[in-house]
Amino acid sequence: MNQKRTRIPLPHPPPYRQSRTTFWLTVLVGVLIAFALCASIYILIDSWISGAITTTNRGPKHTYYLAVQPRRFWIEFVSQSIGTVFLLAAGVFGLWIYRKAHEPAEKPKGKRIRR
Repeated sequence: MNQKRTRIPLPHPPPYRQSRTTFWLTVLVGVLIAFALCASIYILIDSWISGAITTTNRGPKHTYYLAVQPRRFWIEFVSQSIGTVFLLAAGVFGLWIYRKAHEPAEKPKGKRIRR
């Protein structure tokens, strides 16, 4: 006889179910990334409107004014914008990975019936 007809189908393990802890930890990380992104965008918009930007590096803080030091102001503005874009890219990439990892598996096809 054909092996396909005589083989007994084995039981499959239940699909992976995410625990509550990992779910809420993922939500917390997503909220923190969203908060950091919104705060960074707010700082950039506020500094653009006010014409003064403060460095965000470690060590002594420097404030550059658009009227007095336009070149340093724009260099700092662009560097903070690049950091914001990288944070946005990391958030979008993390969301894409999360969605890819948790997409439902394909449903098994039904048995063929001879008619």
